[in-house]
Amino acid sequence: MSQIKVDIDILDFVKTGEFGFLKLGESKEEIISQGFPPEDWLNGETKESSRIWRYGNIELHFDNGNHLSGIFTDYVSDIDCGESISISNWWILPNGKASPDLLSTIKELNYLNLDYTKTTFNVGYIELKLSNGIYFSFDHPDENPDEEHNNWTMTVIGKK
Repeated sequence: MSQIKVDIDILDFVKTGEFGFLKLGESKEEIISQGFPPEDWLNGETKESSRIWRYGNIELHFDNGNHLSGIFTDYVSDIDCGESISISNWWILPNGKASPDLLSTIKELNYLNLDYTKTTFNVGYIELKLSNGIYFSFDHPDENPDEEHNNWTMTVIGKK
């Protein structure tokens, strides 16, 4: 079995919910058999027992039955794809620069005619979620956030 490199277009990921060939619900064995073994996993675990596999700072999350339940990164401003993933279109994620703010993300989603729900959580973050399972989380840099949406910055992009 040879290892593959998955090319990701972030704009396509947002529009379609597809992250290369990966499908939610696939088992770890299916993912490995397609040539995509993990580069890293949680400390103190094995790749078989770990609920998180890492490719750089992009994570695959697994449920108790070892099936893919989510794709996640909380390094939006500095995504590291590891050796197994490459990104061909960063969309609004300026890698190595400041993260997009909430208002510009909403404007971009509206421009793309993508429907979403916006939820504000009491613990201090806002989530935009698309019907295809893609979600974005935004944090505010201040302890007492105001309603100024330009100050909320994207900290997470994922799919669940």
